[in-house]
Amino acid sequence: MIISSYFIRFIIFSFMGWIYECTYCTVKTGHWENRGFLFGPICPIYGVGATITMIIFNELPFFTGGETIWWKIFLVCAIGSAILEYSVSYVLEKRFHAMWWDYSQVPLNVNGRICLPATLSFGVAGVVIVKWFFPWILQYFAMGDAHPVINEIISLALMMVLGMDLALTVASLTSLLRVLDEAQDKFDERMEASVEKVASAPAMIKEKVSEAPEAIMAKVSEAPEAIMAKVSEAPGMLRAKAADMMKLTRRQKRHLHTITTFKDVKHAKLVERLRREEHDS
Repeated sequence: MIISSYFIRFIIFSFMGWIYECTYCTVKTGHWENRGFLFGPICPIYGVGATITMIIFNELPFFTGGETIWWKIFLVCAIGSAILEYSVSYVLEKRFHAMWWDYSQVPLNVNGRICLPATLSFGVAGVVIVKWFFPWILQYFAMGDAHPVINEIISLALMMVLGMDLALTVASLTSLLRVLDEAQDKFDERMEASVEKVASAPAMIKEKVSEAPEAIMAKVSEAPEAIMAKVSEAPGMLRAKAADMMKLTRRQKRHLHTITTFKDVKHAKLVERLRREEHDS
């Protein structure tokens, strides 16, 4: 029952962390940003941090003897948040090759995973949560603990949804990583081929330069033969042209004779008709 109760608290804290992250980033950037690691509306790192803090200050004997001093709460929350943030960032980056937060531009950061301003902010938030929020939520769960069966059912349902969400997220990230790895391999192959071409370019240029004189000499040696072939073909070409001109001239003479004959015949007929008309009159 204790595990079920704390698991429900973990989900609640994760959901509240998601609301905080999305609200903060949306106000900061001016457009909507879903800051969840999973598909669902939860940020597990907030749930883990808040649940561990609740266990420390409500279950461990060192802190349950009376009211805890605020600076102890601050130190525990600040140091604990730094350890949690750094370890989770390291694991996510090594497993999925991605960073869900980056403090590289923030002063006093460590590898971009944690920074002093964020650590101090989590310490202050821890004091506020432990002093004012935890008493309220403990009172709420005290009423819920009176119905352990309901707690078990709710925790099992939430666990099933979280497991499905986690499986889908890991599967999608794994397939995305596979696509990115294939693209990276293709890019590396193309770059390697380009580098090899660049490296072999001087040798190719040298080879072409060394072959150039031989090619030029071959062309020069072939030139006289080509010229002689053209010269030997010239008389035949001239005779063919002359024959074509003679044919054209004969054709033109034949056409001129035909036209002249037609005119002479037409003139003779016209003269004969005039004589006949004069004789009849």
